[in-house]
Amino acid sequence: MSEPLRNITFAEKNKVMLNKVWNWLKTDSRLVFFIIFAFTAVHLTEVKIAMTPAWTDGTLVHNHQSLLNFTFTNNEQSRLFQYYVPEFFVRTIGYSIPEAYELQRRLFTFLSFALFFLFARKWLSRELSFLSVMLLAVTMPFTFRNHLQESASLLMVTFLLALWAIREKKDFLFALVLLVGAVNNETMLFLPALYFFDRFERFELKHLIRISAKMFVLIAPAFAVVGYIRYLTRDAPHLGGAYHLPANISMIRFPILIFHVFWVLAYLKMSEKPRFLQRALWSVPLFIIPHMITGIITETRQMLPLSYIIFPAALFFLFGSGAHSDNQSTQKILD
Repeated sequence: MSEPLRNITFAEKNKVMLNKVWNWLKTDSRLVFFIIFAFTAVHLTEVKIAMTPAWTDGTLVHNHQSLLNFTFTNNEQSRLFQYYVPEFFVRTIGYSIPEAYELQRRLFTFLSFALFFLFARKWLSRELSFLSVMLLAVTMPFTFRNHLQESASLLMVTFLLALWAIREKKDFLFALVLLVGAVNNETMLFLPALYFFDRFERFELKHLIRISAKMFVLIAPAFAVVGYIRYLTRDAPHLGGAYHLPANISMIRFPILIFHVFWVLAYLKMSEKPRFLQRALWSVPLFIIPHMITGIITETRQMLPLSYIIFPAALFFLFGSGAHSDNQSTQKILD
């Protein structure tokens, strides 16, 4: 005679559910990584807010309203997505202005982590790709200051997507990402230099003309739109852009310390690194020099986009052949 059926208790249901979740996590470790990235993004946003009194003392709200009224200062006034993305959240979700900026930072920080992990898998193992992201995460708090440069989080996403498009020879995607990213932050306009280095093969006039012409066609929309925005905001006072080279040289320890020994490790054994990383490392001085001349180098967040180049290159040197990805198929995501 069969055993009578009994009701499954709540505890047993929970145990079954937890076992299913655990088995799911074991079969796809990327999901675990992405969960870690999400919580890390939330945590870093809380750290940023705690270190930025201007976020909660009314300055953020005042600045946002001034930006919408086009009465603020450049460069922020020209970085349209810096304030229109939060304004979208305000109007569609009903968030307050500080909540909208918090959501923007959390969302784009998470996306930058997740995409960096996938981007690094072209060259690095799963574990080292995860380490690359964690190195970026632990570096970020050292760039936090009491300022409201809230284009930075979206810049980290668009800068990485542009690197990815250049590496994978996706020219139309590069032009599109460059355009969108440049409307958010003009730092994106450095990337044509990397594009040129990546496409360069030989010192031959015909070859140089061909790649230069193609590059100018691709970047023209971004430069035209940014130029037009700058023209529209030409009367806005400009807080940056002055000649800061002597002061920045005296403060050179700030950009050095942001990546410290990784600056050196990234450039060791260059010939053994993947071609794209080599070309990207060639372009790094062209990223740094303009910041040294007209930027404020103590605002070390300006160096963060270089994390996508410096950390993988350094890890590739440290771990050599053991750094290589064991699953190249994950890199077909843009195909």
